[in-house]
Amino acid sequence: MLSVVFVVSTTMVACTSDPGVRSARADPAISGPATVPPPETTPAPPGTTTPSAPSTVPMPASTVPGMVPTDDGAGDLLFPSLGNPGIDVLHYDVGISYDPDRDAIDGVVGLDLLLTEPRAEITLDAVNLKTWEVTVNGQAVAAQDDSPELRIPLPTPGAAGEQLRVEVTYSVEPSPMDSPIGFPNSWFNTEGGSYVLNEPDGARGWMPCNDHPSDKASYTFTVRVPAGTVAVANGELVEQRNDGALDVWVWQEDRPMTTYLILLLTGDYEIITDTGPDGLPLIHAVLRSDVEQMQPYLDITPEMIEFFDDLFGPYPLDRYGLAFSDSFGGLAMETQERSLFSRDDFTGEMGEYQETFLAHELVHQYYGNAVSPARWQDIWLNESFATYGEWLWMEHAGYFTVDDQANLVLAQRPPGSSADPSVQEMFGFNSYMGGAIVLHALRLTVGDDAFFEMLRRWAAENNGESRTTQQFITFAEESTGQSLTDFFDTWLFADRPPDEFPNG
Repeated sequence: MLSVVFVVSTTMVACTSDPGVRSARADPAISGPATVPPPETTPAPPGTTTPSAPSTVPMPASTVPGMVPTDDGAGDLLFPSLGNPGIDVLHYDVGISYDPDRDAIDGVVGLDLLLTEPRAEITLDAVNLKTWEVTVNGQAVAAQDDSPELRIPLPTPGAAGEQLRVEVTYSVEPSPMDSPIGFPNSWFNTEGGSYVLNEPDGARGWMPCNDHPSDKASYTFTVRVPAGTVAVANGELVEQRNDGALDVWVWQEDRPMTTYLILLLTGDYEIITDTGPDGLPLIHAVLRSDVEQMQPYLDITPEMIEFFDDLFGPYPLDRYGLAFSDSFGGLAMETQERSLFSRDDFTGEMGEYQETFLAHELVHQYYGNAVSPARWQDIWLNESFATYGEWLWMEHAGYFTVDDQANLVLAQRPPGSSADPSVQEMFGFNSYMGGAIVLHALRLTVGDDAFFEMLRRWAAENNGESRTTQQFITFAEESTGQSLTDFFDTWLFADRPPDEFPNG
């Protein structure tokens, strides 16, 4: 997520572990016009299949092992109100008009969704949104704003397997929300524009959605901003036009994506395109005043992609890029296909701090984005993997060896299971470095060839899916041909792992 910077055992905000560190299982009725005419939504263009595109439909939350949906939630142990039972969103048309003078959004969000069980009513996650109109298959319904839920009665009861088109016209004065993880998220207005930071529960603060990582969908973003302002979102820029006093930017993300990975920036940006290894499109977003100082980081990106291609397999998505926002320092977030950073941390120099951030968020495109956590308690599948990948890059770049880093971290590791964090510990030491030493121990146990083949297969065979810790363990045993129950009980689930690594 948001980089978590660790200096020895001190935690600060930010989804990377800091270079200064060198340094029992738990599965357990609407009226009133919008202030400004809302933007149109843009239907998704017909999807295309690429050789690396996922071939399966993402698993709906109702089938995720260990999740039992509640009346209003998907069944997440750490965030019971997140997600919505009985639905699987297939596609979002996110149409918003952002007025920075009023710090206000007027929007129309269309959702193409599948009912996964019979429903007479559905809910969407929505916090403090003012809803003006809701339609289901074109028919207006009397939805109820009941923050953090939007309750939507269906015109007629729906059966499992039925597809619906839901459109919500709304307005909101977006602002950062307090999250139980300990720092704010959602929408941030800045002097030069805006950015979003959605992990783990912030998307619902500026758009109605199924705000849980078990539900992945494709997206079309149509963003209307004052003329001369640039809007950047995930995916490919498919249209940019002027509409009088407004500019309209349309971005298309065809890859399955969770809501917490949404990128949405507005401001004085320059969009820079390039080509990476094997013809991979690179699309960067840099504040116009910062283009020269950000060039070293754009230049090193193809080298990093090629390095991780060799370790983890072909880059798993359709494009990559860096985005630098005018946000608080220490921010780094693995937003899908275009990682988000703070300009304050990238001043033109290339050092250990910058390489750590860049490597960590790139590895997340494999582990966290292509394969996402099915439940928030599975966050180590994101952060530990990205941390270990970061260590591999730093060894390659000559900063330290993975063995030295792992031994130092093992000596400093605090008590607590990496597989069973509390909400407050989700982005703590054991979800990042504590889990990375689990991976190092696994590597020493099964050997380099089996370890890296397992990681390559995990990213490739689960691309487009959300997965649990137990599913990873089963996969690891199948891939390596070894029984690993004792290993994971000892290293991953134990409150205190061994004091020394396996000899291999």
